[in-house]
Amino acid sequence: MAIIAVASSDGVNIDVHFGQATSFRIYDVALDGSYKHLEERKIIPAESGNGESSHAAATIEQLPDVDVVLVNRIGTGPTRALEGRGTRAFALSGSVDVALTAYGKKQKLFKIKQPGEVLQSQYIPGKCGGCGGSGNGGGCGQ
Repeated sequence: MAIIAVASSDGVNIDVHFGQATSFRIYDVALDGSYKHLEERKIIPAESGNGESSHAAATIEQLPDVDVVLVNRIGTGPTRALEGRGTRAFALSGSVDVALTAYGKKQKLFKIKQPGEVLQSQYIPGKCGGCGGSGNGGGCGQ
């Protein structure tokens, strides 16, 4: 079983960037692909800091029990920080149901990820898909 945090605005689609998430839906996912919604975890913004990177750090601190994070986009900095805590991050879009079921069933829709790699179909080094950040871990919390 895995505890998975999903960034979703509607509970149906994975459609929120990591650095813009104000909450995560937390699920317990079994190996047969079944899953159970455990909670909606509100993210408490950082009290001080310098913008998005501090928001990303605050978000990571509030997901200590999570094995996997599913978001629409995420920069390499937050990805590496999560990996440093033993949490895998995947950037994808689509159905929450399909993603959770696929992850439970031996990760059929998830390729094997190398450490530090951001799985994001539109990821271009140096750009973060229009979020305004650098996308290279230098401040982009997306």
